[in-house]
Amino acid sequence: MKEEKNISTVIRDDLCTGCGACIALCPRRAIELTIDEKRGIYVPEIDEATCNNCGICLEICPGHEVDFIALNLDIFGKQPENPLVGNYKECYIGYANDEEIRYNCSSGGLITALLIYALKEGIIDGALVTRMKKDKPLEPEPFIAQTQEEIIEAARSKYCPVPANIAIETLLNSNVLNNIAVVGLPCHIQAIRKAEQRNKKLKNKIKFHFGLLCGGTHSFSATEILLYKLGINKENVQDISYRGAGYPGKITVKLNNGQKQVVPFIDYFEPIFGPRFFRPIRCNYCTDGTAELSDLSFGDAWTKEC
Repeated sequence: MKEEKNISTVIRDDLCTGCGACIALCPRRAIELTIDEKRGIYVPEIDEATCNNCGICLEICPGHEVDFIALNLDIFGKQPENPLVGNYKECYIGYANDEEIRYNCSSGGLITALLIYALKEGIIDGALVTRMKKDKPLEPEPFIAQTQEEIIEAARSKYCPVPANIAIETLLNSNVLNNIAVVGLPCHIQAIRKAEQRNKKLKNKIKFHFGLLCGGTHSFSATEILLYKLGINKENVQDISYRGAGYPGKITVKLNNGQKQVVPFIDYFEPIFGPRFFRPIRCNYCTDGTAELSDLSFGDAWTKEC
């Protein structure tokens, strides 16, 4: 039996984060991302006949291993004084000056505002972000946004599994996207940082890493429970927005018949998105809640001033 140098063991041991990096970086396209309907998470499937055991997927996989000591030295040139927070210069509370952006985003709209500014100033050509699919509104769609409208379209949190790093393939295959900002959860950033060590072309293209503070992602089952509580059949959903409409925000579900339901986000956060009932097993082992390998990390301040 040949030695496994792919992510088979990661999948078997439920250590996959569903980040999507292995899909994008596999040189033989031997990995496909599928949805496990029972568990409500993304799971990679390996075509063993196509896989040549090159080891790239295993090398960049955050579910397999993350050497924070080596990565911190490589990225920041030093180890963090506080290993629970990571290397940092300062912590701030802020928000976007544009009132419309601030109102329609999740946590003050800082990421959206910074991406729009960087795009307008020619600092970046685009940004790796995520929106919900138009034809499958309960599934996320990672993509490279290249206009202000696309960046705004991808605003707000997605409380479901997001394989953001599958969009890296678009970045690597493009001749015009050479200065990119990436936005992702800690596991997305971990995978990208590891992939950059392996792929210099990728490292040269990514200029900014924007990380999202995370306490664990949520399976698709959480959204299904939410819709059940609201008395909505998921087949009737045209669009869903988990946040926005002020702070801390409202959940808005638009239906195919033109109607919509709007409910306070905070009323459903604790009973559905707060507990660990709908979190992938791998999230329980995560030691990086602050996206410490990012250039900037963003999250809710949860203070009365906000």
